[in-house]
Amino acid sequence: MVLIMDKIVDRLFIGDEDDAKNRAWLMENGIGAIINCTTRVENYFEQQGMAYLRLMLEEWSHITPEIATQIHEFVLEHRPKHGILVHCAAGMQRAPAIMIVILLQDCFKFFDAFELVETKRTGSILPTYEMLASIARLDINGEHVDEAEIKQYYRDHFRLYF
Repeated sequence: MVLIMDKIVDRLFIGDEDDAKNRAWLMENGIGAIINCTTRVENYFEQQGMAYLRLMLEEWSHITPEIATQIHEFVLEHRPKHGILVHCAAGMQRAPAIMIVILLQDCFKFFDAFELVETKRTGSILPTYEMLASIARLDINGEHVDEAEIKQYYRDHFRLYF
């Protein structure tokens, strides 16, 4: 098993399914809470007292204001006490998108949050356009990012066209 969990900022980590089931590594790194962004990966340590927020997202899911509120409340409750792992199956799409939400709630600008996650994450990230556009529509910290800017970013950064 290759662990690819990465620390993004203090007490916030991104990982994949393998990271989420390695209890020794989680404990060694002070992880006491997990945001599970998948529909199929189980909450491996819930019975042992690990705190979980299960978001049940698919790659094409939209982030709603209700989901953003759940994330914000979970992070406010747990981050002062211990680290939080945000994971999806591969750690490339849903988990980075949710980390962007958390960073926006921490007053980061949209593209600054994206670039920080991309820089800190081992390997590549590619949150879906639909998920990023839904995050932008939330105007989390009062910053309005319109969908044309996201499309242009995808074109310039990933060479993806819509």
